[in-house]
Amino acid sequence: MTAAIEAGLYRVFRFNSCVAMHELRLRTRGWRLFIVLLMYASVASAAVLITLIPLTLEGGTLGGGALETGRVTFAVLAHTQLTLILLILPAYAAGAITMEREKRTLEMLRATLVTPFDVVTGKLAVILAVGLVLLLTSLPVASWCILLGGIAPEEVFYTYSYLFAVAAFASALGMMCSARGKRSMGAVVGAYGALIAIGVLSMIVPWILMFPAMSGSGSGSWTFGPEGAFAIVLVLALISGWIIFLLMRAVGHRLPGKSRGKLFSLLGVLLGLVVVTVLTHPWGGLYQAVEKAHLAWIMALNPYVGLSAIMDGMVAQLIAHGPGAGGPSGVTGMQPVMWAIITGLFLFLAVALWSTAVRSFARRRE
Repeated sequence: MTAAIEAGLYRVFRFNSCVAMHELRLRTRGWRLFIVLLMYASVASAAVLITLIPLTLEGGTLGGGALETGRVTFAVLAHTQLTLILLILPAYAAGAITMEREKRTLEMLRATLVTPFDVVTGKLAVILAVGLVLLLTSLPVASWCILLGGIAPEEVFYTYSYLFAVAAFASALGMMCSARGKRSMGAVVGAYGALIAIGVLSMIVPWILMFPAMSGSGSGSWTFGPEGAFAIVLVLALISGWIIFLLMRAVGHRLPGKSRGKLFSLLGVLLGLVVVTVLTHPWGGLYQAVEKAHLAWIMALNPYVGLSAIMDGMVAQLIAHGPGAGGPSGVTGMQPVMWAIITGLFLFLAVALWSTAVRSFARRRE
């Protein structure tokens, strides 16, 4: 069965999964992964119990009744899982390649027929599989919260898909630090430092930009404006074009014949230029949407704010319209929009970091 899967992946995607299979066997052969799964499920269950037991002992519920109790316990479970994901997965990914350097096995790995794409993608796929298993272990606890009521099935899907997107982002960030670093400790510190910096700056920068308007000076603006929109769209367009070029070049290198590889590389350059031109067009939909967007959208880069925006309609309306927004009208409709935008953003960042890791590993020889 394993041989058939490996052959199918190579035949369809030109992806040699030997690194992924080897890494998967190493991760699951010992007892460490199972201890991590046990601790993950135990901490998630304990967080829900700590929230629920005092209410049960007092013989009452929260102000909204049993339905509100179900929503609160599920929110506690989701935020607990987000914390555990951000603590576990970056450390797993940050040591994936640096451990090869420290054990002196990297040169033997480079001497094989596997490409940098196969190495980085295989190791990252295993990390993502570990993250998916971690999320699946909490489903019994989530079903316990659902039985309390107040949680719609689509909300569970929104929450868990967002958590997986954050797991992909954190894993790709750790993999990039591992591909660029020399020691595991430095890669781990770099990954956690980047996560902390993103979380802190995403909360501080919007309030700094909004301070002139909040102070009543009248010189500030609640929206990004044309200059901010151009800078954001330009960065997104360049990253998008770069990713398209790398993907097209990777496909071309996996096809027989050198002429096809050059043809796909040229096609990738043309497609990348088209994407950059379309996205940065001043009359384009993305440009106008970013120009009119509220500065509080920067806070969505904080994983906890993004999770709260998806689960809580009031937070979603705060991000969409800023402080002083109206009441809860349209709150329910904001949640799927927030989920689509924020989840897509983290997946986009994960793909960008993954492509950067592949390129960094291909360039480094020591």
